[in-house]
Amino acid sequence: MPPVQPQGSSAPTPSIELWSLREETLLEELPEGSALVLHSRWGALRIPRPGTVLTETLRRMLLGPVQLDNVPGVDELAARLRLLQALRQLTGLVVRSVGAPDGERPLLSVVPTVTGARLDPVPVPAGHMMRLSRFAALRSSGHDMVLESPLSQFRAVFARPEAGWLISSLSRPVTLERAAARMPLAAPVVGALVSHLVATGMVEVAEQPTAPHDAVFPEDHDPALLPWSADDLRFHWSSRPGGRDGDFGATYPLRGRQEEPPRLKQPPSGPRIKLPRPGPGVPDWDTSLTEVLERRRSVRDHGSTGLTLHQLGEVLHRSLRVREPAVPGAPHEPQRRPYPSGGARYELECYLTVGRCAGLEPGAYYYDPLDHALIRLPARAQLTTALLDEAQAGTGMSAQPALLLTLTARFARVSWKYSGLAYALTLKHAGVVQQTLYLLATGMGLAPCALGTGTTQLSAEAFGLDWREESAVGEFILGALPEEREVSSRD
Repeated sequence: MPPVQPQGSSAPTPSIELWSLREETLLEELPEGSALVLHSRWGALRIPRPGTVLTETLRRMLLGPVQLDNVPGVDELAARLRLLQALRQLTGLVVRSVGAPDGERPLLSVVPTVTGARLDPVPVPAGHMMRLSRFAALRSSGHDMVLESPLSQFRAVFARPEAGWLISSLSRPVTLERAAARMPLAAPVVGALVSHLVATGMVEVAEQPTAPHDAVFPEDHDPALLPWSADDLRFHWSSRPGGRDGDFGATYPLRGRQEEPPRLKQPPSGPRIKLPRPGPGVPDWDTSLTEVLERRRSVRDHGSTGLTLHQLGEVLHRSLRVREPAVPGAPHEPQRRPYPSGGARYELECYLTVGRCAGLEPGAYYYDPLDHALIRLPARAQLTTALLDEAQAGTGMSAQPALLLTLTARFARVSWKYSGLAYALTLKHAGVVQQTLYLLATGMGLAPCALGTGTTQLSAEAFGLDWREESAVGEFILGALPEEREVSSRD
């Protein structure tokens, strides 16, 4: 499709530069024009003696994207320069857009996501290759397409498909001239779109004009970025505050939309096996915390006898049980456990895949932390074997482990309360449980080892879970120390 041209003219269609304020911004005008105050998520910004031109401009920008040429009083160059300088001081509040010739919704809007962000569109030199950053991700907001990157202080919003087509052209090195030739827009409009995207940092320009296969971009040799995958960097960026403008913290985003998940999961049905509880007082194996910390190792060999039911009961009692008794008629369910949990969410559950444990038949079990009991699950033998095989391969053991503990998370327990950090918080919870298991097993003279990962679909099928609601977030193997004491440990 050829570039769109104005009817009756062969001249290229110029781009339209538009200005607006972030949607949540409020404008307060103090008496007699003494000052303006802009209220936003970044706080209150006071503008003393703004003058009539800036005041009228901001009034219009509150209503949506405007052309500065249409604001009364900016026809003189000096007045326009003063206005532009004033707008540049409103860092983090000003949205820059590229309009379409038909006057409908903008083709592109660049929204600042941190305070202090200021956009300066950058023209692309002729003949230079450009490319979408490998850290940029395109998603749907439900209304528009949104381009984001952990390396950018902006998000780019594409309200119309014409601009969205540009992103597919930038998936590989291409010149501005070549990209414009593929677009149903005039070359100056495409140039304006690209210059705004380059200014966000989500489109890179090659360091030298070269052929596509020879193009070198800054990201290609940045030592700080080479170790990062796009997924890992995005997860780090999105799960901590300060790098973006999304909701963060205890915002209760699902309150009023979905029932809060219960503090305790309804245990599955099945044969129930009560676990032994350790006696009161200090156990005979107890030693100093310093000694246990110093002796802690990942042990990847298990004794042939396996664990005993008494040992397993003590490990689970001291690490995962609910410490409070259930009280009929109490206003709240008991929840406190031996490990810390942010916001007392306690979303973690524990499933056991037993290979060798005296007093337990091999198979899959759910641990009921309130009743301190195991519930036998109807998992097929081939699934439990596959889980133990996977744990063996993941640790490099010469035989299957005696016991695999799989920590799962009921994700909605955390995301019902928290925005932004929910999944990161769950991973931290899994980590503290694994360390608790390490210290207990070391003190008790057992062989512990945490796994790096496991197959989500395999464990979900074995335990009868919908992985979207509850699935594995941590794995841990446990066994008796090998008789010969030749322990394989690496960490």
